[in-house]
Amino acid sequence: MKKILSGITLTIIAVLLMALTAPTAHAAARADIPGLQIGTIGYNARGVDTWLNRNAEFVDIANTSDKPVNVYGLRVEDSWAHRMGAEGAGKCNNFTVTELPGVEKDDEKLELPAGHVIRVYVGAGQPKTFGPGGRWHAVYMDHKCGYRGHFLNNLGDTVYVKLGGAIEFKRYDFRRGYYVR
Repeated sequence: MKKILSGITLTIIAVLLMALTAPTAHAAARADIPGLQIGTIGYNARGVDTWLNRNAEFVDIANTSDKPVNVYGLRVEDSWAHRMGAEGAGKCNNFTVTELPGVEKDDEKLELPAGHVIRVYVGAGQPKTFGPGGRWHAVYMDHKCGYRGHFLNNLGDTVYVKLGGAIEFKRYDFRRGYYVR
């Protein structure tokens, strides 16, 4: 009986140690854009950063409201581009939404339906919709800035989303992880 209990105790301790030391990332966020929320940030491509694995870095922006949100002009940027401003950063480390696959643009209106998500990939690709019901809208930055086209800092950074005068951000730090929710 003692052997069984000590085996169970060791198993419980091992499971607790694995849970406490599992790869994770930590994040803090502020949400000020009505209806929109920064979701998952894929900030660290597995392996060495190359031109080929840039799309392992991405930022998700979700419409969490029950109605469409006009996302025309929505800007996604990191802390460097935020400090530099739109003119100083140029096309580096930021992306401005002007079109979305599967969403019709009417002048300067681009209505992201309720429950839909924009995924901004760092690398190159063809804009597309994917996922159940085409609720995900993939767009691609395809810039040549940063280290081999990667711009999200693996050790920690802040992602900003701006729309009109409203701003939202999510800050993360690297704790042996690849993405943060």
